[in-house]
Amino acid sequence: MKINLKIINSYFITAKESCEELQEKDLVKQMMFRRRLTRSSKIAIFLANKVGYKQEQIVFGSAYGEVKATIDIIDSIYNKTLLSPTAFQNSVHNTPVSYLSILSENTKEVTTVSDLFDTSLSVLKTGAIKALKGDKLLLMTIDAFNVDQIDRLNKCGVTHLENGIAMLVEITKEPANIKIDNIITKESSPSLRHMIEIHNKSLTIKNPIMEIEI
Repeated sequence: MKINLKIINSYFITAKESCEELQEKDLVKQMMFRRRLTRSSKIAIFLANKVGYKQEQIVFGSAYGEVKATIDIIDSIYNKTLLSPTAFQNSVHNTPVSYLSILSENTKEVTTVSDLFDTSLSVLKTGAIKALKGDKLLLMTIDAFNVDQIDRLNKCGVTHLENGIAMLVEITKEPANIKIDNIITKESSPSLRHMIEIHNKSLTIKNPIMEIEI
């Protein structure tokens, strides 16, 4: 089965260490709320703003989840110290879109997927199925793992430790002009590679429409 999705807007952000343009002080006015945000949460809020998110249904993907929060929890267990309630709260995969939903007062469905190097492909496929209802969707994949001793964990040779991509899409009967060729991503996390490929191709097309095979 093939489903065509029109890309209304898309945005990709990447950095070797930390993305500097997240505008969290402008996008998140409440200081106490802002202080709780993880790096992935800040990226999610920034990307949603960039693509014009307006409380649409969300499909979110992350291969590794909240790495820093998970490490903090493991450190506390190993060192037998008090476990941080914030780290525990922020340790789940859907943390970024949960904060985004609270901030935007979103009441629509949120789906989170994780599929290692095929995470963004699974986001696209899940989004395509959900788009059959005729709703616009926000598709997003984020992996941020700029943590201490990351060199010991980074077996893929990824040079950019913070990466996020978002697309606002809707189903269409128009013919597709973008197909997935499984182009390898060398700098960013492989978990984003399919959506990065689609995004890069869409930049040179006036009315980008991707074909997703289920």
